[in-house]
Amino acid sequence: MKVDKIMADYGFSISSSCSGLEWYKKTIKHKDQDASIIITGNEDSGLPESLDDPILVEIYDLNSGNELEESQSFNSLKSYLDTL
Repeated sequence: MKVDKIMADYGFSISSSCSGLEWYKKTIKHKDQDASIIITGNEDSGLPESLDDPILVEIYDLNSGNELEESQSFNSLKSYLDTL
């Protein structure tokens, strides 16, 4: 199964910047605040290409854009998804 499909099953969609950087994003409630989870590949700040790729997970306030928690690294996308 493709990573995009797996991420969609968990409620994530692909977002990108004007400069072409891509990430997976999901809107959530975090400590009663509207927030978004951002997932990028830990190596190149792009999309992880497989469930085995290391990733970086960040949580941002939707209104202010401020980081709500310190970034977390995971050894693989699969290990993060297993926590959900």
